[in-house]
Amino acid sequence: MKNMATSLQTKSISKAFPISFSIAAQILLLLMVGFIATWLHLRFRIPLKMPGRHGLEFMLLIMGARALSNLRLASTITVTGSILASLIPGLGYGDPLLPYIYLAMGATIDFVWYKWNSILVWIPIAALLGGAVYSFIPVFRMFLSPLFGTVHSSLSNGLLFPWMTHFAFGFIGSLAGVGLVSGVKKLKNK
Repeated sequence: MKNMATSLQTKSISKAFPISFSIAAQILLLLMVGFIATWLHLRFRIPLKMPGRHGLEFMLLIMGARALSNLRLASTITVTGSILASLIPGLGYGDPLLPYIYLAMGATIDFVWYKWNSILVWIPIAALLGGAVYSFIPVFRMFLSPLFGTVHSSLSNGLLFPWMTHFAFGFIGSLAGVGLVSGVKKLKNK
């Protein structure tokens, strides 16, 4: 008689690409979340007229996906979906720095999440990470825009105000994303 533990194997998509179906499904979902984050950025117009206001929905989705997924590179995969969406005509922003900023954001979140996971279970700390990472946008633009010859109107009066607003909106969005996932997990475990 066969041992049940040895006969159960994870189904893979193909022999040449041995990845489990559940991992492939997670990757696809994370890419879709990133795509939706970019699509919302274009379609969802928040009438605040403040730099960084889209950090509310963007970081809610990015940090929520990070908190929900058990993949090490969940944030990087999610922002890759955002990058791919920004390449589609009509969804793109025309900002040559955006893909690099998004990759830096995703890689930083994944690194910190992996390295200090025990600290990030406290939701405000995870939200601080999200706010800090979303504030990469004005910092990268301030220092790298001269290399690309681009000018951003949000930086016309300096870096401090855009940095603060990006941080604040990124913090609030991250707080909502990680808080929602944490709340759903607690309800599920009851």
